[in-house]
Amino acid sequence: MSDSQLVQLLENMLLTPASDFYLSTILYNPDGSALDPLTIAEVDLGSFSIEKIPIDIVIKKLNILGLSNSQVKFDNGTDPEIVVDGSTVTFHGKQPNTQDGYQRPAAVPNQIQASGELHVNLNHKDMPPGTFSLTINHVDDLTGVFSATEAVDGQLDTAVVTFSALSINPVIGNGNIKIDIDLATVFKATINQLLNEDANQKKLVAALNSQLSHPDLLASLSQVATQEARKALANI
Repeated sequence: MSDSQLVQLLENMLLTPASDFYLSTILYNPDGSALDPLTIAEVDLGSFSIEKIPIDIVIKKLNILGLSNSQVKFDNGTDPEIVVDGSTVTFHGKQPNTQDGYQRPAAVPNQIQASGELHVNLNHKDMPPGTFSLTINHVDDLTGVFSATEAVDGQLDTAVVTFSALSINPVIGNGNIKIDIDLATVFKATINQLLNEDANQKKLVAALNSQLSHPDLLASLSQVATQEARKALANI
């Protein structure tokens, strides 16, 4: 446990559905400034080979919904998976959120859903764009790290929350992740099958985590978390 009253309060609020600093609340902002909804300009999945034909795959304008439908995990149903080191808090969450008291906004799907433009270069020739969709049924581990300090010592409502890391770790295989594409080519089914292979689903998750750890995204999330923390602490 931290010696900081601020950190102790925020640690408890992260677990409390009614709080403005509840995990699902700080991850969701309809204007897109938090984590849900999230638009990623480009995800480069790299190069592949189909029947010895080189193929490069890029997803553009990837819109992701449902990441905020997450909660902190509890060991044995009672102990939250939160580690505090001074002013730094590391939490482990899961998705979807099944915690009593949480009311999922209508705009947030129960599962993680993503859609975007599929851009394929086949044998060194660009094809007309297609569509890409992704569903992740559940995430066993969503890990986040943030620090909490006071801009003015002793004034809780001057809290500053700074996220330094964020990642998701869904189960690969067993149908947990499903990718569907639409592309005007005889290789459509082959490309769809290729992207659903475990190794390539891992590559996609790694690419998503690279985006989640981008400094711009973490800075935007920090601003939202700081606003929500100050709202939650204003009357204490």
